[in-house]
Amino acid sequence: MILSFALLAFAALQQQPPISNPCATGYTENVWDPRFTPGQHWSYRARPIDKDSTLFITKIDYVPELGVVLQILVDHVDFEDKPGDRPVNNYRHESMAIRRDSLDSSVLTLLGVIGTTGSPDNYGPWTKNCGGLTYATTVADTLKTLQEAYLDRLLTFTASIALHPTSTDKPQKLTLSLTQRDHSSPVQSDLKVQISTEGTAPIKDGQVEIVGPSSLQSEFHVRMKTQSGGTFEVPSMPTGNFQFRLTLDGFRTMIGTLTVSPGGVSLYNLRSAD
Repeated sequence: MILSFALLAFAALQQQPPISNPCATGYTENVWDPRFTPGQHWSYRARPIDKDSTLFITKIDYVPELGVVLQILVDHVDFEDKPGDRPVNNYRHESMAIRRDSLDSSVLTLLGVIGTTGSPDNYGPWTKNCGGLTYATTVADTLKTLQEAYLDRLLTFTASIALHPTSTDKPQKLTLSLTQRDHSSPVQSDLKVQISTEGTAPIKDGQVEIVGPSSLQSEFHVRMKTQSGGTFEVPSMPTGNFQFRLTLDGFRTMIGTLTVSPGGVSLYNLRSAD
């Protein structure tokens, strides 16, 4: 009889749906911890690509189903470069929630205490999904996961184009890549233009000009010279249709229509301006 009751209780427990947000049943804010406290500044076992990265503790809470959860801010994070690349874009800051044991296995040296840090940037979304947004991996592995998700949101348009040198009519094939970085905004994104030869050697000398109406009914106009790697970067690019002009030293100027939308970026009707 006791066994029957136990089996029934176990079956009922198995049939209960899991709680998607443990914080919905209540949690305790600003708890005391013997090692960690808000305002601490720590070095940690960072990825090689996140050179000079450190972290700050911003808040400590206790969730019955998760245990002690720490909100942290990690600086000098590089999401633009792939692992193994020479880190050149480690300017990003990332806020995240992490379990205590995961943070404990990540930190190295206490660098100081800065006092109050203010409310974490991600705290509101975390309270609505604290199970899904509390990471149980090390800081480095969590950043790897977040970077992979970030790179998945990059929308890339690649086209093979033929440019005509000014000294001869024999065209040279180049690769033009347009990468749109999602801002989680329907009217704004970052745009990266990369131009290289068919052998992937970057074009070092060139200029891109983008002109057209913005979402604010005012003209958007940007003119850029190539940066390292044959790239041009346009921050806060609005959606819409734009005139696109590409000028490379030694080649005839090319013009076309650039379309930027939440679903991606494209370039069409690219032709010689002559």
